[in-house]
Amino acid sequence: MDVLHSAGVRVAQHLQSAFNEYEDWFMFASNVADLHTPYFVFFPIWFHLQSKVGVKLVWVAVIGDWLNLVLKWVLFGERPYWWVHETEFYGSFQRPVLKQFPVTCETGPGSPSGHAMGSAGVWYVMISAILTLASQRNHSTLQTGCLRVLLWSLFCTIELLVCMARVYLAAHFPHQVIAGVISGILVAELFDKIQWIYGASLKKYVITTVFLFSFALGFYLLLKVVGVDLLWTLEKAKRWCVRPDWVHMDTTPFASLLRNLGTLFGLGLALSINAPLYQASYRGKWVHGTPFRLGCIVVSLLALRLLDLVPIPEEQELLLYALSFCKSAAVPLMVVWVVPGCLSQLFTVKKKKAQW
Repeated sequence: MDVLHSAGVRVAQHLQSAFNEYEDWFMFASNVADLHTPYFVFFPIWFHLQSKVGVKLVWVAVIGDWLNLVLKWVLFGERPYWWVHETEFYGSFQRPVLKQFPVTCETGPGSPSGHAMGSAGVWYVMISAILTLASQRNHSTLQTGCLRVLLWSLFCTIELLVCMARVYLAAHFPHQVIAGVISGILVAELFDKIQWIYGASLKKYVITTVFLFSFALGFYLLLKVVGVDLLWTLEKAKRWCVRPDWVHMDTTPFASLLRNLGTLFGLGLALSINAPLYQASYRGKWVHGTPFRLGCIVVSLLALRLLDLVPIPEEQELLLYALSFCKSAAVPLMVVWVVPGCLSQLFTVKKKKAQW
């Protein structure tokens, strides 16, 4: 693995040297690839356009990131920014120097890349949804083929940028981002064949949430009993990050896990509360028309922006986990229940006034 890692370090050095002036773009690509974007941006848009796609988006993101966590615990992947300091591969030769950035010092293992895996799964779902919608319209074979080539070229370009960004930032080795993209596509493909999620009850959401948490916690405790410290990367991050304030506790494996499980639980709760409106939208029979849906999208995005501004203290680990879960659960509740409910009342009142 040292040979593979050293080759990856050379790639990172080359990217940092050749594309130094594009630092802000790589930072932007990395931030957009974070699962924060699907939850706070893509989900509210898609849910109010095609609720089925919105639901699928959340499931793919949650299960993909959970699987990513388990794989990271199994594979013990290094990260470039600490590996160059600890490896004995270079012997008496000078060690390579990698530049670090505010998003470099993630605290979990590195393989496979969570950013690459999450973005691949999410974009695969969205592009597949667009192609499915396009196929339902009377387009010529040439038009459909051109659209397919255009969208999958866009997908490849986005994933290439995400992979380059994660390597440029010294957060991952090239083989880790490639593994992430492949894994993300496989998860998205799997959910193409799973239909029960669209009509799942709150009970199924709760059972799934509890199972995912219990499995992860049980696996963590089991490995700890046999002498494996799954938080070994936290010490490395604190030791080798050039700035202590760049080490964020919200990047720890359990913080990420609880954010995702909070989102899944919140989605199940919101759908169960707002079941009539969701079932109507799922069948393509919206209670209100296009202005209502566009209003829901705009208000949801604004509301989530305000929610995103609410800080979560990182000093106490258990409090961080609890608040992360609650804040994440509030996202689908806001999008699926609160905003549509309020706007539905508003549109109903306006309709009654118009009838008078």
